[in-house]
Amino acid sequence: MIKSNPVKALHAAGKPAFGTWITLCPHPRVVKILAAAGFDFVIIEMEHTDFTFAEVGVLAMLARECGLTPIVRPPGTMKPHDLTRPLDAGAQGLLLPSIDTAEQLADIVTATKYHPLGNRPMNLKGPHTDYFIDEPRKVIDHVNRETMLVAMVETRKSIDNLKEIVKVDGLDCVMVGPDDLSQDLGVPGEMQAKVLHEAYEEIFAICREAKVPFGLSAQSPEMANGWLEKGAQWIPYQNDAAMVFNTARAAVPKLRELAGR
Repeated sequence: MIKSNPVKALHAAGKPAFGTWITLCPHPRVVKILAAAGFDFVIIEMEHTDFTFAEVGVLAMLARECGLTPIVRPPGTMKPHDLTRPLDAGAQGLLLPSIDTAEQLADIVTATKYHPLGNRPMNLKGPHTDYFIDEPRKVIDHVNRETMLVAMVETRKSIDNLKEIVKVDGLDCVMVGPDDLSQDLGVPGEMQAKVLHEAYEEIFAICREAKVPFGLSAQSPEMANGWLEKGAQWIPYQNDAAMVFNTARAAVPKLRELAGR
């Protein structure tokens, strides 16, 4: 049978979903480790890595088998083919960079959904259907229903248009991109800037009003709790590189201290 989307099930039940990013190495063991840790989803990064579509497909297929929702952030070009290729390879969702208008998002919905919701190129014999093709109509309905789109808010323009963006049928979640948003607001990299946090509150309020799940990354459990208190249901926790680096950075000074170094 075709796999369902664990994150969509959590959101439908009003529960938050926790994930992380794969950015370092497209090795299948990374997926197994993150699944064993208990994450709900993984974001496979293509915008800021050199991962190939073939590597992304392997990660997505394994994530499905491990009970993780595989989400792909596609390259910044955002052409229809850049969107449908990872979906055909088994991804159950897309994290969409810099969604600034409702029209932009509506075009993406059309490109990534099958008839009657869109015109995604028809191919049911693939990892995205788990090769279950006996009942095409049911397969199409299932894939349309279980494929999720997460729109990233990364500019002032996006915030100004967000009330219309969240009305687009086919949007499943909104994620704040704090780095690019800070730059667009004139405070690049200043994560504690007042103008940035005021923007967060504006985004959160619009999403709560529209009853659209929202969230942003957390770098610590304490930060995650802060987002949960504001109603967030989508929380990527750090990324693979940060977890490796933070663990090493915490341990190495203590090891050197033990050796008197």
